[in-house]
Amino acid sequence: MEADKKTVRTSKGLNEYTCVGCPLTRNRTAWCFRLCDPDVEGNGRCGRIAPHSLKGRTQLSIENYEKKQLEAHYEKLERLYLTAPYNEYWDPGVRISQGEAEILIPIQEKFLDAAGAVHASICFTAMVDSAVLAINSMVESALVVAVNFDTHLARPVGNGELIARSRFVGMSGNHYLAESVLTDSEGQEIGNGNGAFTESDAALSSDTEPDT
Repeated sequence: MEADKKTVRTSKGLNEYTCVGCPLTRNRTAWCFRLCDPDVEGNGRCGRIAPHSLKGRTQLSIENYEKKQLEAHYEKLERLYLTAPYNEYWDPGVRISQGEAEILIPIQEKFLDAAGAVHASICFTAMVDSAVLAINSMVESALVVAVNFDTHLARPVGNGELIARSRFVGMSGNHYLAESVLTDSEGQEIGNGNGAFTESDAALSSDTEPDT
C-alpha cells in the first residue's frame, strides 16, 4: 500500500507529511485495527509500531523471569558438559541457546591419525555432542541420549579448530531430531550429520549439578 503525501499548514508555512494506512483494510486512518502480526521489532505491516505489540509490566516481568530460567538451564548444561571427565581430553568450548548448540575443539597433535588429519572419531564426537546439547536446551526434565546418528565427512583437517554447530529440527514420534555441521576455523565445511535422540532415565533437576 503506497503512502499518501498530505500537506499541513503551520505558522512557518506548509509542511508535507506522509499518511500511512492499514495495508490489510486499505483504510487510511490514524488508529490501528490490530489485525496483523507484528514483526520481531514490534512493527506492523504499515511500518509503524503496532499498539498490540506493546507489553505491560506484568507481561514483561513474566518474560524476563522465563528468560532468566532458560539462561540458567543453558548455563547448567554448559557446566555439565565442560566438567564431564572425558572432556578433559578435548578441552572444548561450548555455547548453548534455544534449540541450538556450538562446540569448539582446538585441534591437538594427539588428535591426528597417521595421515596427519583429525581422527574421524573426534569429528563424530563433536557433532553428536553438540546435537545432544541442542536438544537438551529444549528438554529440562532429563538428560538426552542419541538413538542413532549418521555422519558424512567431506574432507580432512589437521590444524586450527573444529567447530560443531547443531540445531533441533523437530520430532518423530517420541524421538527428537537434530542436524549438525562441522567446520574448520575458516568456516569451511568438514562434515555434517543428523540423528534421533531420546530422553534418558537420568533426571535433570535443580539438584543436577557438576562436581566442583
